[in-house]
Amino acid sequence: MCAASTENKNKADSKSALARKRRKVKRSKKNETDDKCIEEGHEQEPDEICSTDSKMPHITGIKKHARYDPGVAMTRVQLTAWRKEARRVRNRESAAASRSRTRNKIDELESKLATMEDKYNAALKRITELESRSI
Repeated sequence: MCAASTENKNKADSKSALARKRRKVKRSKKNETDDKCIEEGHEQEPDEICSTDSKMPHITGIKKHARYDPGVAMTRVQLTAWRKEARRVRNRESAAASRSRTRNKIDELESKLATMEDKYNAALKRITELESRSI
């Protein structure tokens, strides 16, 4: 029983190793063809078009539904880099908004605390006045 399970495990390991190897070869071939096209000056496929503009649009100037589309033609590598930067910007803005909300909530709670302390002190003062009158 143990020998059979070890044999099945070895088969699974070899299959996954072969799959990894195929993917690696596929990626390296794709990168080689991309490099050749660039060196030889061939036109790239429509999803691989490179823009002549060196400026990329800023993420805050784009509506939410179009945040993953830069609006200009880019290669996949440039698009990936743009999306990564866009994600960083959105995350930074979100973190700043979260800190701002936290500060506002703290300010609100501090003002409520001050109001409650004033009411408490006024009530204590009233109680001491009433106790002093009754004695």
